[in-house]
Amino acid sequence: MNGGEMIRVQLIKVDVIMAVFNAEATVEASVRSAMHQVMPPNKSPASGMLDFDICVCCYNDASTDGSLELLKRLENEFNSVEESASTKCGVLQTRLLIGSAKGGSLSRGAGYARNQAAKLRDEHETRPRSNSGTMHFICVLDSDDLMHETRIAEQTLSMLSLEGDQTLVGSQFERLPADSTEHYTRWANSLSDERLRLEQFRECTLLQPTWFMARAWFEQLGGYVEAPPITLDKSEQSLKRTKTQLEAEDKVYKLIHPSELPALSAAANEGSRKRKRSTMKEASIDTIRLAEDTRFFYAHILNGGGMHLHRTATPLVTYRHRVGMSQSSSTPRRLLLKLRTKAWEDIVFNREDAWRAGFAIWGGGRDGKDFLKALSPSAAAKVVCFVDVDEKKIAQIKYYDNPDFGRRIPILHFTQLAKNLGVSSFGKIEKTCNKDTFNLTRPAVGENETRPSETRPSEIEPEVLHGLPVVVCVAMYRTNGALERNVASIGRVEGQNLWHIC
Repeated sequence: MNGGEMIRVQLIKVDVIMAVFNAEATVEASVRSAMHQVMPPNKSPASGMLDFDICVCCYNDASTDGSLELLKRLENEFNSVEESASTKCGVLQTRLLIGSAKGGSLSRGAGYARNQAAKLRDEHETRPRSNSGTMHFICVLDSDDLMHETRIAEQTLSMLSLEGDQTLVGSQFERLPADSTEHYTRWANSLSDERLRLEQFRECTLLQPTWFMARAWFEQLGGYVEAPPITLDKSEQSLKRTKTQLEAEDKVYKLIHPSELPALSAAANEGSRKRKRSTMKEASIDTIRLAEDTRFFYAHILNGGGMHLHRTATPLVTYRHRVGMSQSSSTPRRLLLKLRTKAWEDIVFNREDAWRAGFAIWGGGRDGKDFLKALSPSAAAKVVCFVDVDEKKIAQIKYYDNPDFGRRIPILHFTQLAKNLGVSSFGKIEKTCNKDTFNLTRPAVGENETRPSETRPSEIEPEVLHGLPVVVCVAMYRTNGALERNVASIGRVEGQNLWHIC
């Protein structure tokens, strides 16, 4: 570089947002990991140097243990002149900011707490925020997880290499203990950016504690869905106010299943009385405090956001597994399926004419039936048939007959969806998993192959069956390739006229 050449310095603000609730046993390690961030060796943007201004923003959500006292002690330690992390050689400039619910209040949930954490920088800075010449990012961390020391720099460089500011960047992670949720960990760490999109309705394909995004995009999406304050007023008028608060005031999309607002749902549904009573029984407005990652993830996708998994030689996050201690472990499976179903309706069904003309559900078991029940009445009315691989089930049951839907839905063999009915072979479903890879390579025909017997004639015209879009409600990667091979045989295009949802 010539002596007179100026080095361009880019100011980077990063807010690490952390929701804290009864995390006394783990939060100190989490905070310390976020406060000790460094630049990876031999890495810098081509455009110049980065000047980091990092705030680790922790919001105590009415903890009943010693979490708040511990956070205050850490705040005094890190923000004192003598102990400031920013004075240590090589460590990026970092401040610790603490906020808390008022004494005697009740927890509002992780979504609310993260939104409050995201406000702490503005509350502590005296000057109005200026976006001129500054990149500002949100980095998510859970109060029981750990950030590796180069995470912020690595994900910042990844964001700067992408076009636009509407990408959600995740990272690979490791588990603690190392052998916990082995199947899930291998799956999530192996996804290409294409698979992040194609499997979006199966899970949040980017793990929330690894999320990194532009602050402007976070604000444009309205942040996380917040649970309303707990109140004894459960009247319909109160629920209508809640509906307005959650959806209308922010003028942004909020992923809320109709069953979470029971009074409104019962009034809106034109189904049978039995279905209304079932909706009322299962619904609770308190569920809005759960699955905040799922709700934000699909709002991001619906608004056109992209996804990128940043890969590094070593994972950037240690994701702690504590049985029964996390909010995710207490979130009902059916609630997650309802939310993914609602998101699928909003993102796919309501936007594409081919789906609104009618579609098939692959899987006549529990997940397929629960998916049907989670659909809105208008979407459920467009289910033409179930398809399955189990010939005995097809021969003996023949129809899914639920009085709540007012009609019988036929259960057919999946080969009837294919234009070429002479499918040479199909996979026999075996509940095993390839431990090495997660891919859609079709294994060669062998001992685990079988041939379908003559299928039962259908009252549905073959031309209709051959053109039906399909939602697959059978878990991927757990049948030694058989499911994936069967799905490929019907000639649909994943992400267009076929989506996996389990």
